[in-house]
Amino acid sequence: MSRGIDRSRARREELYERIDALQNIRNGRTPHQQLEMLDERLGDGMGAIKERKRMHYLIENPPKRKKEKKGDTN
Repeated sequence: MSRGIDRSRARREELYERIDALQNIRNGRTPHQQLEMLDERLGDGMGAIKERKRMHYLIENPPKRKKEKKGDTN
């Protein structure tokens, strides 16, 4: 007889920790590196259409960083 899905609190916490670790790794990649990863996993230009579009957009239009004003304590 199958036990089914483990829905215990410990298992959920374990999954959330794994998700956080994977997300941190993903956030550390540049758009170029992410495209390379997608090509490696799925094949050149295959799958993940929306993700690829977003990565190409970020490559062509890098996000602008906000400049902090000197002497502004707020």
